[in-house]
Amino acid sequence: MPDVCKILKYFFSLFIGLLACGFVAAQSRPLQEMANSINVFSSNHIREKVYVHTDKSYYLCGEILWFKAYVENAINNHPLSVSKIVYVELLNKAHDPVMQAKIGIKDGNGNGSFNLPLTLETGNYELRAYTNWMKNDSAVYFFKKIITIVNTTRNLDTTMVHNHFSYTAGFYPEGGNLVTGLKSVVAFKINNNYGKGVDATGVIVDESNDTILHFHPLQFGMGKFELTPAVGKKYRAIISLPDSSKLVKNLPDAYANGYVMHLEDAGDILKISVNTSGEPSSQIYLIAQTNGVVDASQAAAITNGNANFSINKNDLGDGVVGITLFNDKRQPIAERLYFKRPSKRLVINARSDKDLFGKRSPVKIDVSTSAKNSGSLPGNLSVAVYRLDSLTRPQDENIFSYLWLSSDLKGYIENPDYYCKDGNPEANEALDNLLLTQGWRTFDWDHLNAKSSFAYIPENQGHLITGKVTNEITGQPAPNVLVYLSIPGKRVQLYGCKSDDQGLVHFNMENFYDKGQIVLQTNYNVDSVYRLQVFTPFSDEYGGGELPKLTVAEQSADELAEANLHMQIQAAYHSGEFEKMYPLSIDTLPFYQKPYKTYLLDNYTRFTTMEEVMREYVAEVNVVRKNKQYHFNTFNNAGFELERLQPSERTMVEDPLILLDGIPVFDVDKIIAYDPLKVRKLEVVAARYYRGPISAYGIVSLTTYSGDLPGFSLNPHDVILDYDGLQKQRIFYSPDYASETAISSRLPDFRNVLYWSPAINTSEEGQGSISFYTGDIPGKYLVEIQGISNDGYAGSSSFTFSVK
Repeated sequence: MPDVCKILKYFFSLFIGLLACGFVAAQSRPLQEMANSINVFSSNHIREKVYVHTDKSYYLCGEILWFKAYVENAINNHPLSVSKIVYVELLNKAHDPVMQAKIGIKDGNGNGSFNLPLTLETGNYELRAYTNWMKNDSAVYFFKKIITIVNTTRNLDTTMVHNHFSYTAGFYPEGGNLVTGLKSVVAFKINNNYGKGVDATGVIVDESNDTILHFHPLQFGMGKFELTPAVGKKYRAIISLPDSSKLVKNLPDAYANGYVMHLEDAGDILKISVNTSGEPSSQIYLIAQTNGVVDASQAAAITNGNANFSINKNDLGDGVVGITLFNDKRQPIAERLYFKRPSKRLVINARSDKDLFGKRSPVKIDVSTSAKNSGSLPGNLSVAVYRLDSLTRPQDENIFSYLWLSSDLKGYIENPDYYCKDGNPEANEALDNLLLTQGWRTFDWDHLNAKSSFAYIPENQGHLITGKVTNEITGQPAPNVLVYLSIPGKRVQLYGCKSDDQGLVHFNMENFYDKGQIVLQTNYNVDSVYRLQVFTPFSDEYGGGELPKLTVAEQSADELAEANLHMQIQAAYHSGEFEKMYPLSIDTLPFYQKPYKTYLLDNYTRFTTMEEVMREYVAEVNVVRKNKQYHFNTFNNAGFELERLQPSERTMVEDPLILLDGIPVFDVDKIIAYDPLKVRKLEVVAARYYRGPISAYGIVSLTTYSGDLPGFSLNPHDVILDYDGLQKQRIFYSPDYASETAISSRLPDFRNVLYWSPAINTSEEGQGSISFYTGDIPGKYLVEIQGISNDGYAGSSSFTFSVK
């Protein structure tokens, strides 16, 4: 009998174990499916981040804003080479672009500049940057930075603003909602209309005006308190402001049923407690993810309205971690952000050879880069040296704080670098308040179940010009229509694309720089009922809030007047230096490369009709007339195959592709009627030619002396647009005072930016140096260095020196 009992006990234990295994498996299956969905989605949807370093953040109209764009992988901050173009815009307070540029990107970075015109109004502007691929997500992902511009050419009295403050306040329950009877942490933020946090005090009262608690901010107008909403009660905050006024703000209403989430930082562990009231779900799931990569996933059963999770911090990725709770229907019910301080930091050490310099003196700065708590590490850096005064202050954002913190939070952050300093307990608490008040979902859970569809493709080779073909009669998209895009000029550039099912065409432009014209056409002899349009590559979506108002203190009037004088003197004596550009290194050959034959018409007796020129000189082209229309038949130079062709096959019977200054001309009669004395050069490709969807029976290319089709009328269906290509790189003006003659020159040097370079690369040993000369303006100057390594180690450094 004892043996039978032992056997029964064994099978009972085995049965219970199998039940438990089955329960655990059933418990983990939804969790594993959700985690896999997130990871698969993220691996198939590369996210980019763009950061822009500007030489400073305060400008006068007439000055140049210099910038460098860094493009990084959002997951690990490694420089990313997917996109070859970054779009940079300067938006005014109405969110309208006042300046735009297309910046070429190589190895994850590129640089440019804006020459700020005298037409701009005084105020705060938003500098924003993004790639074409980033336009598939919300514009809140775009890089944004506040730039202050003062127009000193107008009456300076109009820029003096007396501070008229208004205030706003917001209250944010941890996890998302207040629930009746459940204690919640409530964060708050009090701001003025200039975007700055306000040091105020407040009380929470109920409907009977009974005081429930007192509160005050910790830092930058943000703080938190605990509140347990009572049944049927509503609460409001009465805030006492610095100007002795009061601000009354209602707290969010409490729900009768729901979930309350609380995070506790317990050393190496994060403890997450969940309390619920009246919710039927007995099972909840937790997923912690960093930029779409799942770090931890857990399931827990709700017992007596409570559930608890713990996460080892070592399992989490660096930066902003999103911790989301789901019910048993896989619906998100609460969310919390946590910031894990990054271990990857580029340490930049820099120091000038002296702390005090005279005017027009040489300055040498040695720079070294290394990984935090490790050895030397080569870095790609940008360096600005500018004068500090009451107007121009050190910038409070850098590449480290942006990539790891600001890019994953919503809205304007006051002094983000403050939160990224290690070893400051108050900064840690202030950072938690920031995450509670400005937290948001960088990962959209609805995307997991959405069908992958991207309106914008990555520009992984060059700038894409996108257009659309529609039927003029029906207005419907026209598929499978060959569209030509050309750039008029002496350098023959031609692109072709067939429209897709939506009528869209994409032209991958190669080495298209500066301002110019583009011409879009279809072959109107074949396709004459189509309408062509070109889309702007710049986003029309705005993802930011209202720009903070600009205040200029009256005591700054003298400094503004002096800065205005310096700017005008610089423009008067050195304006030519500011307009110099680096020469472009591009292929000047036409798209068809080397022609079979080139005719320089000045080497021949000039005829007065094009028909005579073609018949008498251009042996590779036969001029024929059929059905009262002229046609060109090009000689088929098929190389070694020529002997195998029948005599009738040695001349192609279809018209070749005919170009005038790079523009296709589909009517030979118009070429015959053109004045040959305007044509400098004629080139012939005497063979079949293929380029993408373009298939031609040879090419006849005519180039005029001016390169702008003088006296030639294009077809009315052709679309002619002024179009800006990639921005050419401006040369930063840095005078050389190595000689006594230069030092003693009476030409003034009133530069307030002594040095700017977007391309400082330290060696494999992490060593580098820069050098420049001071100018004629005494004062304190800030050296600001930012950059990143190929491994995603970002960092910044700054120091000051003086000029007397």
